[in-house]
Amino acid sequence: MHIRFIRLSLIVLRRNLALFIFFFIFFIPSFGKKGDSLYIEKYSKTIYYNSDTIFYNYARYGFNSVIEDLYEYYEDIFWNLSPERQEYELKKMKYIADENHCEELHQEFNFMNSLLLPSKNSEQFDAKVKCIGQIVSDAVKHKNTSLELRGMEALINLYWNSMNYARAFRQIRLIERKLESLKEEEYPEKSRMYFQIGEAYFFFQDYDKAIPYLRKALKPSKYYFDRSNLRARNTLGTYYNLKGEIDSAEYYFRSAYNNFDIVRGRSMFDALSLSNLGHSLVKRQKYNEAIPYFRVALNRMILDYDHNYKLASETTVGLAECYFSINNMEKAKHMIDSSLLFIARSNNVDLYRSIYPIMCKYYARMRDTDLTKAYLDSTIIANESYMQKYSGLSILRAEQELFEAEKKAKDEELSYNEKIYKSRLIYGSVIMLFIFLGLVFFIVLYRSKRKAYQALVIKNQAWAESNPVYNTYEKSIASVDSAEDLAPQMNESVNEPDVEDVKLMQQVYDLIKKEKIFKDLDLTLDSLSKQMNINRNYLSKAINKTTGKNFNSYINEYRIKEAIKIMSDEKSDLISLDAIALEVGFSNRTSFYQSFKKVTGLTPSDFRNNKIKSEDSDVG
Repeated sequence: MHIRFIRLSLIVLRRNLALFIFFFIFFIPSFGKKGDSLYIEKYSKTIYYNSDTIFYNYARYGFNSVIEDLYEYYEDIFWNLSPERQEYELKKMKYIADENHCEELHQEFNFMNSLLLPSKNSEQFDAKVKCIGQIVSDAVKHKNTSLELRGMEALINLYWNSMNYARAFRQIRLIERKLESLKEEEYPEKSRMYFQIGEAYFFFQDYDKAIPYLRKALKPSKYYFDRSNLRARNTLGTYYNLKGEIDSAEYYFRSAYNNFDIVRGRSMFDALSLSNLGHSLVKRQKYNEAIPYFRVALNRMILDYDHNYKLASETTVGLAECYFSINNMEKAKHMIDSSLLFIARSNNVDLYRSIYPIMCKYYARMRDTDLTKAYLDSTIIANESYMQKYSGLSILRAEQELFEAEKKAKDEELSYNEKIYKSRLIYGSVIMLFIFLGLVFFIVLYRSKRKAYQALVIKNQAWAESNPVYNTYEKSIASVDSAEDLAPQMNESVNEPDVEDVKLMQQVYDLIKKEKIFKDLDLTLDSLSKQMNINRNYLSKAINKTTGKNFNSYINEYRIKEAIKIMSDEKSDLISLDAIALEVGFSNRTSFYQSFKKVTGLTPSDFRNNKIKSEDSDVG
């Protein structure tokens, strides 16, 4: 049977010699050479590859036809090669581009060459930026959309890795505009790019911009290398965890774990989803249920070829929190040590801000006062360092707006230069007049606005000194003795505080006045009720009825009052607002700004900039 089939095949080939020649010329070369190999130490295995085939197919059929193979080649092979072998691979790419007269592959060669340029000093960095920028410009001329956006993405990564976030966000803004004009078929990687943009905004806590882009990335993956769908789901879950919406968070984590995407490193993303589910259970205080999730996730993270020490450190922090909470100090210490090891291997110092608070609580439980204080200080320093490093969102926005304003001004200047030369003097005079009038208007507006701000500052300073937070119930405290006989009548009104409420608030007042408990970053209604050894609901009712405020608003007014007193001192101008926020009890910059603005009508920056200084009082 097989012999008859072979004979029949030979007859067909003889009769179709032209077809055989076509097959030999166009199909056989696509196999290229037998293939090269690369031993990757971290995988402990040899990978065989054939870049000739990829480059030939690129030259003949275009980028989109080889996108899967090309990205896999870059990720698995090219970036693991020695510089000499990388140069050899690029020479091979250029040879095939020349042989096939393929401009698109020539541009790919230039792009990869630019990525290999060094950037160790400012001169090299600027040269690399200029080279990649030229690649982007050439891609625009040749209408090579994929390479244009890949070049812009490379610039983002270059700026981001050098912590030049302002310029990174300028590139992001340009990519945002470009994506708006592209259809899915024009740029198949839109979902992946949407995730990159959303993740960047999320990193700087600009959730209003981040969340819409992350939602746009929630599409089934088209490519093996595209993990944006899974990553977006985990990031959205993290967002809802931060908001305290645990049900929504768990929905996204489970949707990531149960997703049908077949992508590279899927086991690692499953581990991430399991770890995130563990963190959600910790927030629910279900520590015994969280431990198996963390354990399975950790095994995948450290046993997989691609060891992800960052995720492993975050997972062991979760395990340490669980064991600490169920009073298993031995395992808690083991997880703390493991987390420190993973952080050291990850070279990511930002991760210390997660482990230091656990270490502080651990040593406090072990009654080691010195280490407790040491890690409390370390926690504060790590948080301050993180805030200083990543709190430049307002600056970034300002620079983005400046970039757009500069571009608009250049466009207007170009349009102006195209007009008739005789009208220049007239237009110049009109512009100068408007500038002068605008300047006068700005000065008048600025002075009036400054006076209004200064009046508001004075009003708030007086408010801080007058202790308005106490006034609500101090009068009631003074009249407690005389009111006891009338207690039955007073209790008829559910909205009025009773004698017990007033007495309870006297105790709270004493703690605030003597111990300044509002400065405690971890102060909550639960912790205060435990400290006072009273029922949480009784304390909440007393605060609500006596002051007309909830617990957070009540405590935040003391914090704001303390912040006003600190900032009213001119010597405090040398202290950062972040440090003041931590000093008075706010755990983060956002809550401090929001509470301060809500109570005083000013931002902390406006208050500081408009307070009456000693030299100003002489002028006024």
